Amino acid sequence: MYFFKMKKLIIVFLLLLLFNNTHAQTQAEMNQSAARGYYKVDAELNKVYKMLISKLDENRKSLLIKAENDWIKYRDAHCKFEASFYEGGSMQPMIYSSCLEGITQDRIKELNKAIKELGDY
Repeated sequence: MYFFKMKKLIIVFLLLLLFNNTHAQTQAEMNQSAARGYYKVDAELNKVYKMLISKLDENRKSLLIKAENDWIKYRDAHCKFEASFYEGGSMQPMIYSSCLEGITQDRIKELNKAIKELGDY
């Protein structure tokens, strides 16, 4: 299911790049743009993570740290798998970065949900 969601996201992303730009971009520029998109959401993830961890007791901090380390391993492995379909192609870095961005956005939502649930205590 997630694989098809990611494929759809990639197609939409590529269409937006094609139709929303007033000038043609090289693949290298699109790869750089995708990487910048990921770096932006990664910075947001770090802010949300720090906010959440500051609200947790020691036991939950330990659990979150373990979960986050495991999530990073999953994220990286999954996106390498996604990008492997474009192995050797010039758009492979864009696919990888777009995957990282999408999964990271999902993780931000999960951590924000946990912060909200903590507020209910």
